[in-house]
Amino acid sequence: MKMKMKYLSLVLLSLFICSCSEKKLEPITDSLGKPGVVTDIEVTPVPGGAVVSYRIPNSEDILAVEGRYILADGKEHKVTSSFYENKVEILGYNDMVEHKAKLYVVNRAQEFSDPVEVSFTPLESSLSKTIKTVDIISDFGGAQFNWRNKDKAPFTVEFLAEDSLSQMQTLRIMTTEADSGRYSLRGFQPEARRFGMIIRDYYDNASDTIYPAGGTLVPLFEEALNKKHMVVMKLGSDANFTNWEGMDSYLIDDDHDTFGHSPSNSLPAAFTVDLGCVAKPSRVVMFQRKYSDSYYNWGNPKQFEVYTFKGTGAPSQDGNWDEWEKVLDCEIVKPSGSPSGTVTDEDFTAGVEGHEFSFELSQEPIRYIRFKILNTWGGSSFTHPADVDFYGEVVQ
Repeated sequence: MKMKMKYLSLVLLSLFICSCSEKKLEPITDSLGKPGVVTDIEVTPVPGGAVVSYRIPNSEDILAVEGRYILADGKEHKVTSSFYENKVEILGYNDMVEHKAKLYVVNRAQEFSDPVEVSFTPLESSLSKTIKTVDIISDFGGAQFNWRNKDKAPFTVEFLAEDSLSQMQTLRIMTTEADSGRYSLRGFQPEARRFGMIIRDYYDNASDTIYPAGGTLVPLFEEALNKKHMVVMKLGSDANFTNWEGMDSYLIDDDHDTFGHSPSNSLPAAFTVDLGCVAKPSRVVMFQRKYSDSYYNWGNPKQFEVYTFKGTGAPSQDGNWDEWEKVLDCEIVKPSGSPSGTVTDEDFTAGVEGHEFSFELSQEPIRYIRFKILNTWGGSSFTHPADVDFYGEVVQ
């Protein structure tokens, strides 16, 4: 028994010593010799860089082509393209002067060829083109930022406003690849103030702070419209929101724990609000019902349309849609972009704060406004919004 135990101990000791020995990281393939260089090179300038195409050496052990170049940050950047490809993209410049890059062929033994240097002059970068389109104008309660991103490049956008100490403070940061953008900073009194915007690209190139023409803006007056004077109208083609503990009046009661609930098979479901005054509207805020302790589920609105009454006097009782003009296409989105069934803290906060949709500044004053809910987050045939807020300036 002692001999067996002694033998077992020796085996375990040997295994331990082997496991602790230093391992050498070596190529898994033997070298077939230093690789040759790329040939038949063609350089095509693109916004912010160039696309370099080539022919790789005729060797069975070629793994990739690596491009190396220096950007404005002074650091060397690398891009790699597999042997299945015949090009690399050299990107990240925010100027239109000549630059150089070096191309290396890499084999499976991780050996590099001699470098081949290429020269190119980038076309105007997406960042530079977008900066030129920025327009910052007065908006209800603040400033409206507009821009175009024709190349659909990925940008980070910072929105700034002057604080009480005359210092510029970043109030919101967003990322976008959309071909155009609009965002409003709100909550300011109608007093002259500086607003600004900074755009950054994927390579950390950044604009200077972009200010409105003239340097400052005076925000337009805005207030929450008084719901005590509002009523949900009962037009003939509107849905009934009095189902499953819902009430029509709950849609505008400022209580987010109550809700209106349309019947099954009612989508698209419309409801109409008499604001009780004539107002130039600035925005509406749609609140979801908190269902199963969450949002973005069940019958909560996802896509809806907003209409304003075109006629004079009051709308026809039958709800004739010819009397109404669509002014907004709205979609409630999750800030995180998470898939269905996943709600992050950021998404939850957005659900609590409500989802804002702005009117065009050219929108004429209105008294009657109509909503048509098209579909829901849960794919249900009914909907149950919790509340709608209205903002603008009363004119009559």
